[in-house]
Amino acid sequence: MAVVSLLLFGGLWSAVGASSPAVVTCGSVVKLLNTRHNVRLHSHDVRYGSGSGQQSVTGVTSVDDSNSYWRIRGKTSTVCERGTPIRCGQPIRLTHVNTGRNLHSHHFTSPLSGNQDPIQDITLHLVVTSP
Repeated sequence: MAVVSLLLFGGLWSAVGASSPAVVTCGSVVKLLNTRHNVRLHSHDVRYGSGSGQQSVTGVTSVDDSNSYWRIRGKTSTVCERGTPIRCGQPIRLTHVNTGRNLHSHHFTSPLSGNQDPIQDITLHLVVTSP
């Protein structure tokens, strides 16, 4: 599982839907927007039929998609009390709200693109915007 630090995919993803000024905290539920392609990080309970066989994760343009919510949690075996502000550079986990599964990467070829997942440590740049 990849550990997520506070610049996802080179700074292309940002948290949307929060009011400013805002503090991202343990337990916060966010949507992540790829600002270059205007898609939100999306997942649902559909598993890849090959490769890792794990839950698929894609980008969607729909603003109202209920499968684009992610909960911020502490890294494995670390206490991250709900409401505790996330510090810059702090390792976190992103857990898909509807399925309870964590976002992570691996060395399997993508069944959709045919490319190998190039990301092991994902860095997340959170840009909080008003709804």
